[in-house]
Amino acid sequence: MVAFNYGTVPFFLETYIASKTNDNIYTELETYWKKERKYSTLGWYLRSRDFMKELKAFGNADYLVDTYEKRLNERNRDYERYFFKNLRTLLFGGNLAKIAAIGNVIILLLLFLNGHVTVGLFIAMSALLLGVGYGSWGRGLYGELGGCVFIFKWGPFHINTYEFYDKFFKLSDEPKGIEHELPKTFDIEFIDVWFRYPGTEKDILKGLTFSIKNGEKASIVGENGEGKSTMIKLLLGLFVPDKGEIRVGGKKLDEYPLNIRKKIFEPVFQDFARYSITIKENIGVGNIDEVDNDDKIFEAAKKGKANDFVSEYENKYNTLLGRDFDGGVDISGGQWQRIALSRAFMGDKPILLLDEPTSQLDPMAEAELYNEFAKMATNKTALFITHRLGSTMITERIFVISDGAIKEVGSHDALMNTNGIYAKMFNAQKQWYQTDDNEVQVNG
Repeated sequence: MVAFNYGTVPFFLETYIASKTNDNIYTELETYWKKERKYSTLGWYLRSRDFMKELKAFGNADYLVDTYEKRLNERNRDYERYFFKNLRTLLFGGNLAKIAAIGNVIILLLLFLNGHVTVGLFIAMSALLLGVGYGSWGRGLYGELGGCVFIFKWGPFHINTYEFYDKFFKLSDEPKGIEHELPKTFDIEFIDVWFRYPGTEKDILKGLTFSIKNGEKASIVGENGEGKSTMIKLLLGLFVPDKGEIRVGGKKLDEYPLNIRKKIFEPVFQDFARYSITIKENIGVGNIDEVDNDDKIFEAAKKGKANDFVSEYENKYNTLLGRDFDGGVDISGGQWQRIALSRAFMGDKPILLLDEPTSQLDPMAEAELYNEFAKMATNKTALFITHRLGSTMITERIFVISDGAIKEVGSHDALMNTNGIYAKMFNAQKQWYQTDDNEVQVNG
């Protein structure tokens, strides 16, 4: 009885301390997740083949490795300081009952040696306190009591777990949407749209306003950094405007859930994905419903001009791309771009979005391919994003974006006559698109 009373106070004290320290564990995690990212992200760069060329060309590998080590050591030193600062609390919060159990056994041993308890009682009480026996070592009386107060000891920890789940899901800007069918028309409207990237103080879009008619082919042109790609990200729902509205088919974009939006837009990006799978699969994932349709894949490859180099490989369309796996082959950036463009031709969606997907092609090849896209966009709404203007003459209207807003609108001929931003950009680039006969080779 004396031994049990000796252990009750430490047991309840441990329960109290554990409930407080477990409540604060996420403070530690939040602090060190950021430090983990600083060195782990750099470590991924150092291991990636995508960065190998520059590491060798500039001879900066040693510097970056040193930076990685400094960041890792900084994280470790801070963590060690935190750990030792809280070591006493951590020990008390998880071991007081164990220390009490050992103390109780020592008291029993003294009582046994002084003849106050029998050997049988000593063994039985020791086993009860320490949990001696098959599969029960370390549990004992205090371990079993711990199960009774589990909710008090670990409750705050699990409550915080659910709070972090809530925080995670609140990070999503994904609209639930109320529309369950595709719109009847596919016109696009931006109405006084303002946007700045999180954590920055500069507005990228500043009251962007324009509209594209259903079935119209339009170009958005402007210098780099003017907000062209940002506009596409907003249209795809990757970000949400800070102010203003985006409408498709006359309804707000956020009224369409993801399962509907993915049936509306057919995007092609300049920073397209390069999958370490076969050529056929790389193209087929552009329309997952047709990924096993070889005829459709071959047709898409022909439109995207990927078939021009596929025949060079022994396994043709079954050639594995990338060096992540044995047997994979490297292809050039321009060839990867042809794969990405062929992937786009797999889809048959009503709005085609081209975000400078031909940046790795030469200007004449780019102009030729945009003509192919114009044919592909028949009876579709198409938006061409570019800072190279060889493609603009195939579109019905051209929107010139500057400083986050539309500054000029019109056809190629109309904008050339105004001698404004567009005319100056086009005149600076027109030599890229001329032949020996001095004619620009882009046809509407």
